[in-house]
Amino acid sequence: MIRRDTPGLRWVSIILAFLFMIMPLPAWLSSLRPFLLALVAVFWVLETPKKMGFGHLFIIGLLLDLASFSLLGEHALRLMLIALLVGRIRSQFRFYPVWQQALILLAILYVDLLLLTIIRLFEGLPLPSIGFWLSPVLAFLIWPWLYMLLDILRLQNRSK
Repeated sequence: MIRRDTPGLRWVSIILAFLFMIMPLPAWLSSLRPFLLALVAVFWVLETPKKMGFGHLFIIGLLLDLASFSLLGEHALRLMLIALLVGRIRSQFRFYPVWQQALILLAILYVDLLLLTIIRLFEGLPLPSIGFWLSPVLAFLIWPWLYMLLDILRLQNRSK
């Protein structure tokens, strides 16, 4: 199957995930928020790796840093690290069943949270709550549905 680029869908999905990331939530719910922008970025790194490169992810991450008032470069580094890890195993990852992909993403997102915890400790911020450590589990549950939704939309858009 030929994987054609669908730039409109790609950017709309990234913008929606970006808005989800900056949407105000109560404190208890905010700590459970999955890194949806990373999941959407992973999908597009898998489907169109030449169109969703480190430059795009770096700029998106910097914009998220500015919008969320976090340490400049924090989200950019996290997005690029996730994309690098997924990109390294892309050829195998694409052929795994979706539930196995979700397990691999769960491990990658926990590595991401360890990196984020280290960054925040260097900033002098307190250790995160338990909900913070549950957010990758929510991402694990979301991934199969998100993958299928974006893939269906991509295939429908491609046939036009």
